[in-house]
Amino acid sequence: MRFLAPLALAAALLGGCATNSYNVTEVTRLAPPIDGAFGDEDLGPLVSQIHARFEDPAFAHAHWGALIQSLDTGRVWYARNENRLFMPASNNKILTASAALQALGPDFRFETALCHTGRIEGSTIAGNLVVFGNGDPTLYERFFDDSRDVFREWAGELRERGITRIAGDVIGDDNAWDDDIVDDDWALSNLSNWPAAEYCPLQINENYVDFRIIPPETVSGEVVIEANLPSHYYTVVNNLTVTEHGRSRVNISRAVGSNVIVFDGSVVAGASPFERSPTITNPTLFYVTVLQEVLEEEGIAIGGDPVDCDDIEGWDHEPWHFPRLATHLSPPLSEILTGLMKRSQNMYSETMVRTMGWQRDGLGTFEGGREVLQGVLEGFGIAPQSYQYSDGSGLSRYNLISPRLVVEILRGMRQSPHWGVWYDALPIAGVDGTLRSRMRGTAAEGNVRAKTGTISNVRGLSGYVTTADGENLVFSFLVNGHMLSTAATNSITDDVCAALASFDRGQD
Repeated sequence: MRFLAPLALAAALLGGCATNSYNVTEVTRLAPPIDGAFGDEDLGPLVSQIHARFEDPAFAHAHWGALIQSLDTGRVWYARNENRLFMPASNNKILTASAALQALGPDFRFETALCHTGRIEGSTIAGNLVVFGNGDPTLYERFFDDSRDVFREWAGELRERGITRIAGDVIGDDNAWDDDIVDDDWALSNLSNWPAAEYCPLQINENYVDFRIIPPETVSGEVVIEANLPSHYYTVVNNLTVTEHGRSRVNISRAVGSNVIVFDGSVVAGASPFERSPTITNPTLFYVTVLQEVLEEEGIAIGGDPVDCDDIEGWDHEPWHFPRLATHLSPPLSEILTGLMKRSQNMYSETMVRTMGWQRDGLGTFEGGREVLQGVLEGFGIAPQSYQYSDGSGLSRYNLISPRLVVEILRGMRQSPHWGVWYDALPIAGVDGTLRSRMRGTAAEGNVRAKTGTISNVRGLSGYVTTADGENLVFSFLVNGHMLSTAATNSITDDVCAALASFDRGQD
């Protein structure tokens, strides 16, 4: 069903993206002599250093792709398999986030409506409470002190209206999107871990629960498991044992379709508390269950049950068919993208794809969002047949992109009117996000802004760096088929970034 009328502005935005090239200049690849990088003798030693790092014999079994280009002159500094296709892991978020920012705009806000059926009779709503959402991912401690703060605000608004009882159910309407909640390409073994959280138009606590595991002081004590969002929606089975020595080893499992979360393994007595974040299934029902629990805690009696609208036969309603009690608007997209890119939040990425489709079509689907994304990338001069976009986050191993494609997007965003928002959303080397512990103590610290990417046997790092003499560069490094550690791949890309950041033509 259609949630809210799509904005008329969307067509204009997308039309503009389809025709605006953002001054993306065609780059002709020259054969790079190691001692003279594309005819620039000043770059010879630097290119030799970079080439040596990518030729590391430990990666002889793997496949590196790389492209480094000057944003100031358009000159290519280094290229290696730059037109070949690679699995990008979370570098795929560069496609998703750039398209969302261009298509939706930095001021876009998600809207959630609290409505009711039936008449209000004195202090009682004689019908149901109904929540309509279009994907707000921000009901979490990243944006609030408590993930339930909005629900408490709603309870206050109901009390201000004199409402203290709901006779019927608390219904979650998630029909702004289609019924897909995970990507078919994702590994089943990952679905119980927070990076593979389900997605839908009604989302709370990023569709998982943060559990703090507190070891006892002695082996005779019991392990305490505390949830940041307690709820009757899920069940915790604590099979953890306590050991005196060694290291804590905890395995968390949740059967597909179940909300029984099982903790197995052992913890070491006296060890520091630590966190794990398993997912839940059916976020819509989780959302309305927690909403009902909060309302009851705040003194609003509920006569019925939390219900997913998909379980109501014949349910097909528009939100404006019902009287509205309250509306919640999310923080602007500019703030949401920061959380998406710096933490590499997969659920946010999948939300963005479907939101682009929802804004254009009135129904959020991956296919619709992908078509919007293709239009944006065409505005950067990127043909749809030059890549494969299989999900929004990069969890799918069917995504395929090239270093050149990534660089073209990054160059295009440099010319975008939203450049400042885009640049600020990227992780900063040695400072924050997924780069907070990398490149510290080098010229790249506080300089490099880049998106990381990590899935099994795949790594990526793509972004921007400024040389010591002030030249602005863009780069994309992708490696597939490696069998080494994350630290080993990081060592190569971080060394290259540090070399770029310290480069100065004025030095002898």
